[in-house]
Amino acid sequence: MTYTAHPETTNRLSDTAWHWITAVLAALGVVAAAVGAWLAFGTTDGAITLFGWTWNVADLSDLWAPFLMIGGGLVAALSMGVESVRDWEAHHSNWLVALEAIVTIVGVAAIVIGIVLLF
Repeated sequence: MTYTAHPETTNRLSDTAWHWITAVLAALGVVAAAVGAWLAFGTTDGAITLFGWTWNVADLSDLWAPFLMIGGGLVAALSMGVESVRDWEAHHSNWLVALEAIVTIVGVAAIVIGIVLLF
């Protein structure tokens, strides 16, 4: 009787790729929520200057700020929420799970503030 090796194949992303994807998504979400907060609370003269570029914020609709906060908060909260649950189940380090949970809470707070700004 002969046996042949058939390696098991899966369609699952590697853990490293998953960590990078969720980290990039969370970073983009946090940046979007921060820009939304900056648009909502930080501009008094109607202009934003960043790295030498200046944008006239008065030309933007009033809906940009809350929608950026809601969308960015949603992306950050979902990606880091899923990641913190996965890391908790895999028994990774507690500081990593705590950091991911903090980003999740910040994302949820951005969603709530964005919804409040809509009304």
